[in-house]
Amino acid sequence: MLKKVFLFILVFFTSFLYAHKISGITLNAKLLENDKMQIKGFNKRSKKMLNGNKIKLFSQASNKVLFEGFLKNGLLITKIPKQPYMIFMYVGSKDVVIKGLEPKSGFSGIYASKINRAFNYTLLVSLLFVFSTIILIFKNFFLKKVSKRNSMKGKFN
Repeated sequence: MLKKVFLFILVFFTSFLYAHKISGITLNAKLLENDKMQIKGFNKRSKKMLNGNKIKLFSQASNKVLFEGFLKNGLLITKIPKQPYMIFMYVGSKDVVIKGLEPKSGFSGIYASKINRAFNYTLLVSLLFVFSTIILIFKNFFLKKVSKRNSMKGKFN
């Protein structure tokens, strides 16, 4: 039973490692001068540049759309936002996501601390759930052992 639970947890958590990846499709961002960046989408297998795919820049702090555009001949040039963001490229019904580049002057304001705080809260809650799950599994396992031991004592007395 314990092995099945462990295997389920292992499969469940490792399945998230491949989220937002489409095999063969690559999204790159390259820093240019004057706080601009070049976003490039291409197919690795055929070496063809993607054309017409929607690109969105989402704020990590507020989840708002900071920029929206389309790839032209596999490229899109835009200004780098002043707050932390993620780059989304839509390919059919799926999407490819990468972390956005930081401007040369760095992110302004308290955005960096908001992201760190959100990460710390998420980490704390995740660890709380993992430890509580482990405690419940061991508690149930040991309670079954104790109840079996007590039932055995009753048979031999």
